[in-house]
Amino acid sequence: MATIDTQRPPDSVMVRVHEIALKGRNRPLFLQRLRRNLRLALRDTPVQRVDPKHLGVEISPVPDSAWPEIAERIGRVFGVVKFYRCRKVPRTLQAIEEALISETDGLEFDTFRITAKRSDKAFPLTSLEINSRLGSLVERVTGARVSLRDPEVNIFVEITPREAMVYLREMPGPGGLPVGSGGRVAALLSGGIDSPVAAWRMMKRGCQVMFVHFHSFPLVDGSSREKALEIAELLSKYQFRSTLFLVPFADVQREIILSVPPPYRVVVYRRFMTRIAEVIAREHGAGALVTGESLGQVGSQTLENLATVRSVASLPVLSPLIGMDKQEIIDEARRLGTFPISILPDEDCCSLFTPRHPATRTNATEIERLESALDVPALVAKAVEQAEVRRVTESGALPQPAPAIARRG
Repeated sequence: MATIDTQRPPDSVMVRVHEIALKGRNRPLFLQRLRRNLRLALRDTPVQRVDPKHLGVEISPVPDSAWPEIAERIGRVFGVVKFYRCRKVPRTLQAIEEALISETDGLEFDTFRITAKRSDKAFPLTSLEINSRLGSLVERVTGARVSLRDPEVNIFVEITPREAMVYLREMPGPGGLPVGSGGRVAALLSGGIDSPVAAWRMMKRGCQVMFVHFHSFPLVDGSSREKALEIAELLSKYQFRSTLFLVPFADVQREIILSVPPPYRVVVYRRFMTRIAEVIAREHGAGALVTGESLGQVGSQTLENLATVRSVASLPVLSPLIGMDKQEIIDEARRLGTFPISILPDEDCCSLFTPRHPATRTNATEIERLESALDVPALVAKAVEQAEVRRVTESGALPQPAPAIARRG
């Protein structure tokens, strides 16, 4: 494995995009949002400049001491497809060769390859000719041999109309679109495994996600609220700041338990959650609801029950996990880091008074008949009024609780 000499820091970091490049006339708006998000991600680091480049962004300076932290932060900014530290030199072959020798000095490797990219076709050598010439140079200087399939070191050379760049490693970004470019959505956040993954996936599609968590305190302990807050903090690493609405659901459940037969309660719970979340979403500028549902995973997520629940919503209901199986969702939750939080024991409102044999094939007409015994508007309004709002960053909740509807997000 190559050992890199870190005494000669490269000049800057180049961030590259892919999907943003396909946006045509709207591309500048997406790049502007990406630059804004990178500045937010790097706001307390030594980075001073986040400048636009052709199909990307240049970040500088990047001291060696700060590089691990900077790399971690760039690596979770949606819209970034890859990034790399590079040394910039004049676009002459002599300057490129000198930079290449400098960059490989201090490296120990037996195999390598040169990967040249020539966006400036006026450069006198083709990419293949650059690869050949620089490869011969590295062989003479280091004694290593070329290996195109599995090299220990891949030396990248990029030639643009203004300069040339030499670098040794490309790091992957998360891809997707910059958060904030796709509007605002409200995610129903439980304390379980699925909903955090669904929220993260919507962030990756450019959405700013606000969270709505339903709890039944004091009928149960407050552990689900604490889990929701911790998950919101973790996910705020990807969108910098979040809003979490903690909605008391105990009074609604009491009324449902008194009026609705056990097999239908879970579906009625979810219809009320959808109504309440939609009111909060509209009051705070969200254009859709997001759920962590996966078709057929549990009894409340059959096709019939999903249709019954969603029939009360006028906003779109998005379920990015709908075609995933449980193991796929768990694997993604592990990668995100939400899984250890989600599996902590808690008492959530959906498990409260859940029947052994819930109805799996309901329809809106029969559920509306059961709900006719309830004062639906009053119950929804009371829950919304009592909701607590928390402003959350990755460092924790900000000390500003307030009534949910009194403050717009």
